[in-house]
Formats: sequence, C-alpha cells, structure tokens
Amino acid sequence: MFSMPSAHQQYLRERGLISEIYAAMNSDDYADVVMAAFRALEKCSGFPHLPKLNKCESRSNECRNEGNVAFKMGNHNEALECYNKALMCAPTNSRAMKLAYSNRSAIFQNRKQFYACKTDIEHCFRLGCPPDIVEKLKKRLAFVKMFSDIEEIAVKEVIDTFGSVFKFGTKRNSQIPCASANIEVVRKDSSVKIVAAKDIKVGTLLALEPSFVSCNNVEKLPFSCHYCHKMSLNLIPCDNCCFVLFCGEECKALCMKEYHSIECQIMEIVEIFLNSPMAKLMVKGAIKVVQLSESWEEINTISRCTGSKRICTASVQEMFDVGNKLSVLSYNDDKLFVHGSMYVASFFCALIIYHLEKVPSFFPLLLGERKSAMESLGRLMMYFALHAEPTQVILTVSNRTLSKTYSCPHVNHGWYPFIGKLQHSCTPNVVVSNLNKTAALIAVQPIEKGTELTVSYMGHYHTLDIDLHAKNSISFEKIGKVCKCDICSGDWKLQTKKSVLTDKQRRMYINKFLPIKKDGELHKMHLFIHNVFEVMTCLNNVPFSKEYKEVYTLFHKCILAYEESKGNFVLG
Repeated sequence: MFSMPSAHQQYLRERGLISEIYAAMNSDDYADVVMAAFRALEKCSGFPHLPKLNKCESRSNECRNEGNVAFKMGNHNEALECYNKALMCAPTNSRAMKLAYSNRSAIFQNRKQFYACKTDIEHCFRLGCPPDIVEKLKKRLAFVKMFSDIEEIAVKEVIDTFGSVFKFGTKRNSQIPCASANIEVVRKDSSVKIVAAKDIKVGTLLALEPSFVSCNNVEKLPFSCHYCHKMSLNLIPCDNCCFVLFCGEECKALCMKEYHSIECQIMEIVEIFLNSPMAKLMVKGAIKVVQLSESWEEINTISRCTGSKRICTASVQEMFDVGNKLSVLSYNDDKLFVHGSMYVASFFCALIIYHLEKVPSFFPLLLGERKSAMESLGRLMMYFALHAEPTQVILTVSNRTLSKTYSCPHVNHGWYPFIGKLQHSCTPNVVVSNLNKTAALIAVQPIEKGTELTVSYMGHYHTLDIDLHAKNSISFEKIGKVCKCDICSGDWKLQTKKSVLTDKQRRMYINKFLPIKKDGELHKMHLFIHNVFEVMTCLNNVPFSKEYKEVYTLFHKCILAYEESKGNFVLG
C-alpha cells in the first residue's frame, strides 16, 4: 500500500490538508477525496519520483551470471528465476536476450523438460543465434528432439483425455455468453439472483468465465504469464518494460491492447508502491475501462453511476457479462466502515493519476477536459478500491520430473463479474475450478429448477484445510459476518458417525464406487467420471458421511486432472 514519509504527513497536518481530505470523504462523489489527496501531495511535494528502468544489456548479463552460479550449485528454480529476469532486462534481439534463452534451455535439458528445452533453442535460432554457441545448441537440440516429440504427444493425450471431461452440454446463455442456458437471472425489486433454469445434474459445467482483469501473486511473477497467469516454462518478455513476462505472442498482444500498453509505462510505481492485489486490480481495471470507452465524456458518465445506482437499472448483460465493461461497475457498494480504506486509497489513486499524467496522449490536452478526465479516473479507481470484490484463483501445477500434481500455495486474484457475484454458502451447490485466467463453474449437487446457485468463497468444506478461527476471519472479511453453521462451528465432523446410508445408497456405494476406488486410474477418468457423478447424486442427503467424503475426494481429484490439462508446469 502507499505510504508517505512522516515529514510529509506532518506538513499535511500543520496546513490542515488532512482535514480537507477528511471533509472530502463525506462527499457523495469519490473524485472529491481523490483530488483532495492529489492537491495535498502536490503541496508537500509528496509524489515519489522513480527513475525509468530501461532495458539494459549489462544488467541482463548480471542476472544471467547469477543464474549460472545457481545452476552450477543445483538450485534450478533460482536459476530459472534469474534467467527469466535476464530476459525481462535484455534489449529486444540483443546478444543478452539470446544467451538468456540459451542458458534457460540448459536447465530444461538437465531437468528432463525436453519440449521446453527444444522450444527455447528454436526461439534462440529464430532471433539469430550468436555464432559462438551455434554448435553447442545444435548438439543440445539433436539430443532432446526425440524425447521432446514423445513428451509433446504425452501432453496432448493429457489435454485430449482430461480437457473434455467437463464441457457444455447445452447452448450458451443469450445474455451471459460465458454461462450455459441452464442458468437464468431472476430479478425482484432490487434483488438479483442466479438460479437454475432447469434441473441440473452433478458434474454439469455451468460457466467458463475469463476474468475481466486479474493479477499474479508476487511470488509467481518470474514464472507466470502476466496476462493469462499460465505457469509456462517458455516465457517471453515484454518489449518495453522490465517487469513482466508472457506465455506467448497471443497473450502479449491481448494484454497490450487491454491495459498493458498504458500500465507498462508506470510499472515502476505499480510494482514498488502497490503491494496488494486489490490495488493492482484497481489500476488494471480502470485502464481497461478507459481503453474500452469511446471518449472521456463516456467515462465521466459511467463513473457517476456505479454500485447500487447501476444495479437498479442495469440489464442482465451489463451486470454479469464479462465482455461488457459496465459489469465491473455493478458490484454492491453497501459496505460499512470504509472511511479508513478510503483515506489510504485516496493517496495511491492520486499517485497513479499523477504518473498517468506523464503518459503521452492518455489524458486530454485541454486543461478543463484534463481535470474532468482525472476526476473521472479517480472516481473509477476509488470505487474499484472499495467495492470490486476479487475472487481467489488457486492454480493446479504439474511437476513432470516427480510425476506430481498439486495446488500452488501462492494465490492469484481476479474480477469475475458473473462467478464472483454468486451467493455464498458454506455448503455450496457449485464449485469453481481455476483454469489460469478462466474460471469454470461445476455443479456438485443436483440443483432443482429455480434454486439459487451458491458457491463457497473459501472452498468446499471437504477440501478446506484451515482452522476454524482462520475460516471465521475470512468469513468476516468476505461476507461481513461470522457464520455459525455446522461447517463454520466444526459440528459437521461430529455428524460423520451419525450419517447412516440407506440400503439403496449402500448398494450404490459398493457396486458403483468401490470398484472405481480400487482400480480406477485418473488417465481413465473419462470412462468412470459419470459413475462418480451418479454416486454423488445418490449420497447427496448424507454429505457429512465418510462414504460421501471418499466420493467427493475422487471427484476433486478429477477436477485437479481437468485443471492439469491446462498445462501449468514447474521445475522439479
């Protein structure tokens, strides 16, 4: 978060500028508090000035040499991080860039990531491989080519086998294209609900929603695509800044179009001063809305109608369609006790506006129009900072060397205008599967027509591994209350022994599940997954039984395999 030197804070207090900010917080217009903070920072020369970090061959060489030392010591992840940083710093098509790709390929050869090794070598040749390493890379390429072809076939089989296990079995919703026609929106007065349009079976894929904007966990920055967040081994750098990587040219082009062409020019400020996901999403989201708008006049208009004002009049598409920029302006704004957050946010909103003023052609040139545009952007950013609710994104990663798949401990965040607005329940009837930038919504209970869709903001109780105090803390942060249900109190675990299956349920469990549990292998998932759905449906009214937990655990493994097919690879 943004912080000021104590001398600047003292200056603001002595001149009554802090009281001006406090007074502006009582205004109905968020722009007032942002611009009050802007004026205050101007008067005390409180805006930080950071030198532009330009591409530099010598700095790239330093990072690569650090990677060489780590590689020799067997610290392969550290070496990979150093080589990726060398790519970030290297001028386009420079010798430093080519050597970074070459050295990175050596890690992949050592760790038996043959396809990644081949890809980096071929990339180096396309750039114009330095003559002194040509023979070495040709020998390395000849060595890995056969293995890389086998590996590519194996990966394709995984994608073909698992990637189609969960798929839309019906038409898309006409108003919310990311969702299926199995859902509909019901409005009554000011309330809006997402409900089942027909009876929905367990395992039904109900939505595939890309985030409006999302951001990497800081721990993943050297290993992930800045746009789609795929943990790719063959990342490529941004052409202009020294802070981000992409998984390929397609993601780079999309990111530049949506927000990074502007964000790229203030990355020093974003990376050094904005330490929370909420703050980074605020910047990306505001820039993307600007990029999608026809004019600053339009931005001024839409920035004055957010939250409850917009919810009352917005169409279904404007509220829930991620392809509509207005969808991120219709988060509920009925939070209490926001003044502390507003005070802090006003300074970093002002900081971003100050530095965006220096980006050519971003704001209008005429002073009156520029002032209005700055206020509009401040209004948007403050709304996002206070009310746009991020959804946690937990990725599944694969370690091919150890043949291990697991959930990455470092959590990303994103704005999902449809999935992110579903009603919370500690016993949800749908779960979210994270596919990099895209979130998949899958039914875990049979849902009758007209029933509201519910999702747990903390994950399904059978997979949630945190203590009750931590769960209640998250609950208070997310939904504003400490829940006393069976899940949150822990009483559900006591009910495990009391949950007794009927004879029909027992036969279903023995005849259809136990054979799968004994002999079922995940690569045959597409053959047995529908039996798992059937057993989960049969045991739906005994969700705390040990038998249901066993079935759900296998179902969860199937989801992990589905996520694995999206190709997040890490080194061993």
